[in-house]
Formats: sequence, C-alpha cells, structure tokens
Amino acid sequence: MKRICLTLTVCAGILSYSASAAEKYDTKAFRVITKLCTPCHGTPFYMAKQIDEDDWTYFFNTPGKLEKIHKTEPKALDSLKKSLFQKRKKRLLKFFVANSKFSGNVHGCDANFCGTHH
Repeated sequence: MKRICLTLTVCAGILSYSASAAEKYDTKAFRVITKLCTPCHGTPFYMAKQIDEDDWTYFFNTPGKLEKIHKTEPKALDSLKKSLFQKRKKRLLKFFVANSKFSGNVHGCDANFCGTHH
C-alpha cells in the first residue's frame, strides 16, 4: 500500500512540475512568426495585439486577404508563399487569436521574448 501511495505521489509531482514548466504559448508558432514576420511587424506578441481575434480569423480564413494586404511588399509576399507559413497557418492563427488585442494575455520576459522592440 505504501508503494502505491509513493508511486502516485511521485507521478502527481512529475505531472504538476511539467504543467507548471510548460510554455504559456506555442513556441513553434512564435518562432515561425519571428522568422517570417518580425522584420516588418515587430515581435510576435506586439503584432498579435494590433487587432482583435475576429480580425485575425477574418484575415486568415478569407482566401487571398493576407496576400492583398501585403501586395506592395515583395518580401512579405515571399514569406506568405513559403511552405513554412503554409504548413503552420492554422497554428499561427491560433497563436494570434490567443494573444490578440482583447485576449487578456500579457506576457513578460522569458527565454524567447522580452519587451516589444520593433
């Protein structure tokens, strides 16, 4: 009986530690945005806060809308056409919605992000 209790306690400790140590946002989406969008738009969180979740959903789900917005920027159009962007498009939308203008999320410094330098 003691062995079962000890095993359950250790498992609960490991699970609670891994949940508390987990990132509060999608780091893969963060890195893709940093690579493709940061040169023009600033940090991913700053970019996400510019508009609300309905607008992000509209821009990502309306065919050709992102391309139309970026039509005067050749570098931006190249980024939108990259397979990295196309493969992670749904994940990027989820990141932008989760961190949008009225989401209530305010991120501080961590290993990936500190401030809104753009």
